[in-house]
Amino acid sequence: MRHLFALVISSVVLLPITNFAVAQQHTFNTFSDVDVFMQSYYQHPQPQLISSLIEALDSSGFLRKSTNAPSVTGFFSEIFASNPDQISKWQVLIAKREEQTRTVLNNALTTSKTGGVLKLSGHSAQLNDEYWGAFFASGNPKYVDKLVDQLQFFDEREDEALFFAGGTAKWSLASNAQTYPAVRSAIEESKLKANKRTQELITDLLTSGPATVKQQMVEIIRTQKESGKWQ
Repeated sequence: MRHLFALVISSVVLLPITNFAVAQQHTFNTFSDVDVFMQSYYQHPQPQLISSLIEALDSSGFLRKSTNAPSVTGFFSEIFASNPDQISKWQVLIAKREEQTRTVLNNALTTSKTGGVLKLSGHSAQLNDEYWGAFFASGNPKYVDKLVDQLQFFDEREDEALFFAGGTAKWSLASNAQTYPAVRSAIEESKLKANKRTQELITDLLTSGPATVKQQMVEIIRTQKESGKWQ
């Protein structure tokens, strides 16, 4: 199995919102412009800018970073579901995009028509990215609940992929709780309904922060490799 530790760093890498003017602009010239706009969308929905965003997925090279595909899928699945009257217009633009962009956006459209990311099953780092993309498009705390649900796999020591589902959930929750008050609030609300072990993991990620969680994962991976359980 391909080693997944790179996802701890490369998936759900979220930049602080430092310039709201970027989120308001009508053109997206850089990778960062796209990133910032998508992360702040739920705070200031602007469907009139989605056409420009679709075009910028090619010009900015945003999807040339392969780990961005799941979050874009999650994001656009919510955008399409919330703006059904705009889909035909957007499909014209999508048809003109690069193959990778067309594939990702068409997957998002399919997802939106089948109940959205909340209806997806499975446990993986990539699915966690889809949850985050959908959250930043909608602000729906149910997506944070989904990520909290993955924390149970942080204690997994047999199935490496399941461990990464739990580990990337813990790391990304810790990271985004520091930047987005809505995320921290949703985590704290979810904690009230969680079992004891999940409550302990939530307390740890909120107090320790993402750097500590990342180091925890490094140590777990090292131990598992040394024991011969993971390659």
